[in-house]
Amino acid sequence: MLPILPSKTTSELDQLIVEVIAASSALGKGIHPLILEEIARFMVKVNSYYTNAMEGNPSKLKDIEAALNKNLAKDKTARNFQLEHVAHIQVQEAMIKRLREEPGLSICSESFLCWLHEQFFIRLPEEMHFAKTLSGKSVPVEPGKLRDRGITVGLHKGPETKSEIRNYLAKFENLLSPEKLSGPQKLLGMASSHHRFLWIHPFSEGNGRIARLLTTAYGFRIGIGNNMLWTVTRTFARERAKYDAHLALADQPRRNDLDGRGPLSEENLVKFCLFFLECCADQIRYMGKMLELEELEHRYKRYMDGLREEKGLSKAAAKVMERLLAEGEVPRSEVLDICHVKQRRATYIIKELFDAKMVYSKTAYGPLRLHILVDMAAVLFPELAQ
Repeated sequence: MLPILPSKTTSELDQLIVEVIAASSALGKGIHPLILEEIARFMVKVNSYYTNAMEGNPSKLKDIEAALNKNLAKDKTARNFQLEHVAHIQVQEAMIKRLREEPGLSICSESFLCWLHEQFFIRLPEEMHFAKTLSGKSVPVEPGKLRDRGITVGLHKGPETKSEIRNYLAKFENLLSPEKLSGPQKLLGMASSHHRFLWIHPFSEGNGRIARLLTTAYGFRIGIGNNMLWTVTRTFARERAKYDAHLALADQPRRNDLDGRGPLSEENLVKFCLFFLECCADQIRYMGKMLELEELEHRYKRYMDGLREEKGLSKAAAKVMERLLAEGEVPRSEVLDICHVKQRRATYIIKELFDAKMVYSKTAYGPLRLHILVDMAAVLFPELAQ
């Protein structure tokens, strides 16, 4: 598994590290925090869309939205695909909640990684607790349990025994935990941990999705993904051939005495880190463009205008929605003044917005907050899920 990190950086790596740190911290400047919070909630669905697409799940964002509203497909296969999305979203939300509440939680520990695996699989039907071997045989997947047999991924043969896996995971935690790294090493640790976890391949099934959840946790922990406004998985999925090729390259052994000091190629690890950080920078650039306030306001207005023209939203309700983008939330009592109506009409407008699922409230009589639906997201964030 060594080297765990590049022993030295390159000018290209240094430039990417600076860009990722600076650009991620600048995301969403000028946008109300409550709107950014809602965008982040929507991005969890997007992350599920792409991570499950990488596992062969053809569901669309509409299918995910339907599943979250408990509208599951009658077809068993389609329904199971939807349940995969719900499981991923619930696990990511539970994971972020733990990270916020437990600042000392070791995200690279065996216990945390097994917890992620368990939390995902216990949310799936029993019939989905199986993995296929190379021979096509189905073997059971025990949620949260390390595998106890050998595994081959492409040309790479993972550690064979549970004891070996545990030893590698202990080294993984000791050498790659973000709290043990400093400065630029943290970003390199985020990149390297993605590959080295997959190199260990500790579970009989679900390693890819756990690796991507770990990457989300790592970004949150080191402060470049803590706003949850972007997902590197989007580029992984869109550049799947390159992603797989770089993973395979980083599996290769050291070529000569100039290729690092560990059993694996340091040169190829550097190439993987470059690819990984380029993917991060690509998504931060994309979301940075999408979150330019003036352009976001323009697309939002265009969406509302379209709804009014199609009679999908009243003019009064559209006024409330326009206020929401600027102010983050609207107390129910203010609907009267915004729309220049009396209480009875204001109550109807609020009901209209709730029925359309365009707003939500944290309490029965709490202020209205924006709820981003898939149709709205398609206008606000063009090509986000393509």
